[in-house]
Amino acid sequence: MKRLLALAARGNIKRLFWSLFSRFGSTVLSFAALFGASHALDTAEYGLYIFLFSVGTSLGLIFVLGQPVLLVKHFRLKDHVPGETNQALLRVNALWLGFGIGIQLLAAMSVWIFSARLSAPYDSLPIAFLFGAVFTVSEYLQNYFRIHGRIVMALVPRENLWRLLTAVTLPALAYAGLLVSGAAATEIVTGLLVLTVGFQAISFVKHEGLAFLSRRAARGQVVPWRRWNAETLNFSANGFFNAASSYLETILIGIAIGLEVAAFYFVAYRIAMLLTLPVLAIDTVGIPLISAKFQENDRPGAQKLVAMLSAGSFALAAIGGVMLYFLGPFILHLFDPAFVEHFDVLVLLSLAAISHAFFGPGTWLTMIGGGESYLLRMRSIVFVVYLGLLYVLGRQFGLDGVAIAGWAQLVIVHLLSRRWVMRTWQVDNMATAILGIWRNRGGGDGGNAPGLKVGGEGSHARS
Repeated sequence: MKRLLALAARGNIKRLFWSLFSRFGSTVLSFAALFGASHALDTAEYGLYIFLFSVGTSLGLIFVLGQPVLLVKHFRLKDHVPGETNQALLRVNALWLGFGIGIQLLAAMSVWIFSARLSAPYDSLPIAFLFGAVFTVSEYLQNYFRIHGRIVMALVPRENLWRLLTAVTLPALAYAGLLVSGAAATEIVTGLLVLTVGFQAISFVKHEGLAFLSRRAARGQVVPWRRWNAETLNFSANGFFNAASSYLETILIGIAIGLEVAAFYFVAYRIAMLLTLPVLAIDTVGIPLISAKFQENDRPGAQKLVAMLSAGSFALAAIGGVMLYFLGPFILHLFDPAFVEHFDVLVLLSLAAISHAFFGPGTWLTMIGGGESYLLRMRSIVFVVYLGLLYVLGRQFGLDGVAIAGWAQLVIVHLLSRRWVMRTWQVDNMATAILGIWRNRGGGDGGNAPGLKVGGEGSHARS
C-alpha cells in the first residue's frame, strides 16, 4: 500500500490510467478500423490493404533505426532544459531518423518509376514506403513524449485519433462509392497519419526547439558518438526482429498463399494481441521508471517494479485469454464468416500472447540494461531457427504451423533474454518473480529477489 501511495504521489497512477485508457481505446478503434475496412472493401482488396499496411508498418519500425530505445536509455530527464541539455543525443536521433526516412522515400520513388512494369500487389508498394516513413516519425515522437510523462500526447494522436479517423473515413468513402481499392485505402490512411503526426511534431518543436540540429548543439558536452552509433546498429537490428515477429508471417502468407488468407491471419493476430494490451499499457509507464532504476544501480527497486509489472500483465492477459476462447468465434464471424473455420489458429496466437505477457518487460530490460549486443547475437541465431521452423511447420500444418513457429521463437527469445538479465542484473522478469517479493516483504531485505545484491561488487551493465 505504501508503494502504491508513493506511486500516486509522483503522478504515476494518473499516467498509468491514461496509458490504460488510451491503449484500450486504441484497441477498440483499431478493431473498428479493421472491421470498417473489411466491409468497405471486397476480400481481395481488403487483403491488399492489409498487405500494404503490414509492409509499411514493418518498414516504419525497422527504419526508426533503434532511436526510441537510444532515447529512452540515455535521455536524462532530471534537470533537463529544452534547447540546452540532451542536445547531442537529440542530434544523433535526428541524423539517424533522417537517414531512415530518406531510404524509404528513395525506395518509394524508385518503385513508383517502374511500377507500370510490376504486377500486383508490388505495383502498389510506393504508398507502403510512404506510410512507413510517416510511421517512423510517429514511433520516435511517441517515445519522446512518453519519457517526459506526457502520456496523452504520446498515445492519443496515433493510438486514438488516427484510428478513429480511419474507422470513420474508410466506411464513409466506401458508402459514397469513392473507395474501391486497397491501395486507395492505404493512401487515405497515410494522409490521416500525416495529420496526427504533424500535430505531435508541432508540439515537439514548441517544447524542445530545433537547436539540436546545429553542429554547435553538442559543444561543451562529452559525446560518446562511437558508443551511441554502435548501440544504434544493435537497436536497429533488434528493431528488425521485432518488426519481423509482428508482420513477417502476414507478409509471407500474402506472397506465398494469397492476400485473402493474409487478411485472415492479420485479423486473428490482432485479436490475439488484445491480450498484450496490459503489457503495452504498463510498459508505457514502467519502462522509463525501470531505466531510471538501472541508471541508479537500484537493483532491489528494479526487481520490485519489474515483478509487479510482469505479474500484473500476465494476470490480465490470462483472464483475457479465457474470455477470448469463448468470444473468439463470434469476433471472427463479424469480420468474415469464412474466418471461423480457422479458430484454432486464433487459439495458438492467443497462447503466444499470454506467454509474452508472462515475461513482462521482456527484451526491453536487456536493451536498456546494456545487453543489446547479446540480444542481437542471440536473436540472429534464433531467427535462423525460426525461419527453418516456419518452412517445415508451415508446409506440414499450414497456418497452424506458422503460428506455432512464431510462438516457439517468442518463448526462446524471452528465455534467453531473461537468462542475461538474471546473470547481469540479478533481476527476474517472469511473472512468478512476484512470489519472491511477497515471500520476503516482511523481511529486512526490502523484498529483494533471491540472490539479488544491493551495492557490492556484482557485475552490472554499464549505460
